[in-house]
Amino acid sequence: MNQPSVIVIGAGVIGSSLAAELTRRGSTVTIVDAAEAGSGTSSATFAWINGNDKSPEAYSLLNFLGVQAYEREAQRGGRWFHQTGMIQVAQSEKEAQKLEGNVARIAWGEYGARLLTRDEVLELEPSLNPMNVVAGAIYPREGWVDVETMCHTLLDRAVQSGATFFPFRTVSEIGQNYVITVDADGHTSRIDADLVVVAAGNGTRSILATAGIDFPLLDPSQNTDAAGEPESSVGIISTTGRVDSGVRHFIRASGIALRPARNGGITFADHPTGGKWAKTDPQIWTVPGVLLERARELYPALRDVAVESVHLGTRVLPKDGLTIADWVDEGRSIYTVATHSGVTLAPHLAAAVADELLGGSRHASLAPFGLARFATV
Repeated sequence: MNQPSVIVIGAGVIGSSLAAELTRRGSTVTIVDAAEAGSGTSSATFAWINGNDKSPEAYSLLNFLGVQAYEREAQRGGRWFHQTGMIQVAQSEKEAQKLEGNVARIAWGEYGARLLTRDEVLELEPSLNPMNVVAGAIYPREGWVDVETMCHTLLDRAVQSGATFFPFRTVSEIGQNYVITVDADGHTSRIDADLVVVAAGNGTRSILATAGIDFPLLDPSQNTDAAGEPESSVGIISTTGRVDSGVRHFIRASGIALRPARNGGITFADHPTGGKWAKTDPQIWTVPGVLLERARELYPALRDVAVESVHLGTRVLPKDGLTIADWVDEGRSIYTVATHSGVTLAPHLAAAVADELLGGSRHASLAPFGLARFATV
């Protein structure tokens, strides 16, 4: 039986994963992106793969399914998931007590989370400053993703299976069974297909608006916290030059998180610190220096290296902070995926959404993440 043809808007981790999965199942796929593969929010993510300490339970499970999907992909030869395990470092007795609670909350025994003594932390990560380690916990199934390799490999896999990729095409209009794009020279083109999937990150809301669809995605410039104060959705990710004695695991501590980088250096971040600033505020460029000093306190090998690159990204935030994966039109010709946890969820969402697009069956894990939850009485 012939599979429906599909247009995928967005070539980030979700769009690239979905395009590869749909072509694997025999669909004719066209991918459109306003720039190159993995160049939007996916290029500025810390890429931590985890189901750790998330709520509600259904969302935590969705993320754990993402971890398992990466493990299956790695068994098939995918080289982008680095399952190093994550070590949470407690730098005080109070933090050590909080770690005990977090490990106890993890619902799945197979996740493998367990507490570590100070000596066990230093045995696993001997380059850490022993003065800043009191205790720890390890989450062995967690890790990080080389997003650039992932996006390009999956997109190449899709194209080699017959998909067509149009980079540097801005979507100016969508409708049932078609998309209108504009290239850098202002030329418009129409693409027709049976189904359209919008996985365009923060561009999703404006794209759907061209079809008269009001999508429940926060405007990053108007986001506020619970007190009504402006809250930045900016993420800032920094990477050092090569380090001779790199960390072995993904490491988190108060005010800093570090992981190995694809260049042999260290990538580090802390959203509460970077998220204080708007993308246009010059003060945001003080964040890499502040965080590098914190990283050096924990990991002294960074004393002799400098920051080589900084990436700014804007988080994708549905109005309730959770994932959306659902049809957005009555005719069921336009499907949309939007989530803050795109990197963790991408391989699981690709398989689950492909099931729904091609076979009509909705995966049980997606049941809580449709648009019905936003309906007003």
